[in-house]
Amino acid sequence: MNGLEILNRLFKDSIKPYTFKLLSSLFFMVIIALSTGATAWLLDPAIDRIFLNKDEAMIIIIPLAIIFTLLIKSLATYVQIVILNGVAQNIIADTQIKLFKKIINADLAWLHKIHSAKIISNFLYDVTLLQDSVSSSLANGIKDILTLLCLIGVMYYQDWRLATISIIAFPLVGILTRRLGKRIKKASTETQEETGVLASILSENLDGTRIVKAYQQENQELEKLSQSVFRRMRKILKGINARGAASPFAEFLAGFGIAGALYYAGLRGLQGELALNEFVSFLGAMMLAFQPLRRLASINATLQEGFAAAIRVFALLDQESLVNEKIHAADLIVNKPKISFENVTLSYEGQQKSALKKINIEIPHGKTTALVGPSGSGKSSILNLIPRFYDPDEGNVKIDDQNIRELTISSLRSSIALVSQEPILFDMTIYENILYGKPQATAEEVIESAKAAAAHDFIQQLPNQYDTIIGEKGYSLSGGQKQRISIARAFLKNAPILLLDEATSSLDTESEHLVQKAVSILMKDRTTLVIAHRLSTIINSDQIIVLEDGQVKEIGNHNNLLDKNGIYKKLYERES
Repeated sequence: MNGLEILNRLFKDSIKPYTFKLLSSLFFMVIIALSTGATAWLLDPAIDRIFLNKDEAMIIIIPLAIIFTLLIKSLATYVQIVILNGVAQNIIADTQIKLFKKIINADLAWLHKIHSAKIISNFLYDVTLLQDSVSSSLANGIKDILTLLCLIGVMYYQDWRLATISIIAFPLVGILTRRLGKRIKKASTETQEETGVLASILSENLDGTRIVKAYQQENQELEKLSQSVFRRMRKILKGINARGAASPFAEFLAGFGIAGALYYAGLRGLQGELALNEFVSFLGAMMLAFQPLRRLASINATLQEGFAAAIRVFALLDQESLVNEKIHAADLIVNKPKISFENVTLSYEGQQKSALKKINIEIPHGKTTALVGPSGSGKSSILNLIPRFYDPDEGNVKIDDQNIRELTISSLRSSIALVSQEPILFDMTIYENILYGKPQATAEEVIESAKAAAAHDFIQQLPNQYDTIIGEKGYSLSGGQKQRISIARAFLKNAPILLLDEATSSLDTESEHLVQKAVSILMKDRTTLVIAHRLSTIINSDQIIVLEDGQVKEIGNHNNLLDKNGIYKKLYERES
């Protein structure tokens, strides 16, 4: 994307809602520009009326006029800054909300390809750069251009020939700024890429601290991080050096115009063709014009960084979703939900073979169906298709004979409760974690769900009981305690379809017995799909589906499958 395309996209996506405020800011920018030009022009009557004509009244009037002009400029500058800061912060908030909405609704396949730390870096670092390009660069650039035009107007009013000579260096400054801008944009892109790498290393080490220490890899991880830090530093320095070159070299090139104007003014002054008051006013305007010119050279650097950030933000926002809800999707009507897989094939990007191949199975209503098989056989793939975390490449998944692709995602997922093997908890209270399953539930319902999941007793023993904040990923709880809270959340949701990814795998023997009993009650009259890693937990399942290499190999109950003397029996005997 070029600069104009980026600006057009920025206007449509971010700036347009604040058009009125920006026009108000533009009004005050015009006042700032005019007051700056007026300050330079006032030097003309100051020299003429005070020093040359000895007008005593002007000794008071002109200084007061200058003070009044600068007061107007100061007030306009303050109001303009307040307006722009408000717009800038709103743009940050709007963009971050859009990004989070995109991320939270994105396909799991896409999210799993990108490290979470890189997404966070985009969310925080890029959005800030984008805001800087709109407020600090674009808006202030407009103000400086208006100021520069007013001052050039004063210069031409005083002497058009001197003005023409003085601005001869402007095109040279423009060429310099353009070249430096390309270098800054490239450096900014490389910096952001390395920022993502650095964030990934830091995130992985925070998550894997125990493994790092256990295998004594502290020095190796420190070396890896140090290399990333220094690579990022070098890329940042490239951008800083290019940005730093903009202002001094612009000043140097502008000096040719100033020198040329002074030389020509000197020649005319010696010949008595240039009045002192006109020259002083011209010189004041020229020197004041030098400041916005220098800032414009630096502003382009920030603008280019913002453009690079905008490209990355737009790339994230424009990421196409593979799991989409149809425009006129219907709500799922739950009666006696049976789940059917009809010729379902699923492949994951980057993998040569299919995860599922022509799967035809039925998960009956009110029964418990277990999926078993070696690692990589397709158990999780089947489970992930039911709530539409993925969509199959071929075939259909139906609930009560309703194709889930024709349904609203909200109605589909509201009918499903999921308990994963790795319990996912949030850094908030136990009560809030359980309530996540049904936000409108009462306190009594939360407590009953905790009792059903064998969690109430240990919660009562905690210092703050249900108001205990469990920390990041529930670090303050044991694995079994975390799983019981996760199960309590599923109890509270009370959905007609249950998806259990070995929900009791993290529990001790006593807790497992209690939870298995509670889960048995919960399963009654509900359609339940269980992924089994330990066959002892699913012996009593109504139906067991044996998978291997993405295909269904055997179907039956425990005794039927043992009698077949096939894959299931081998797995069972291996575990016994």
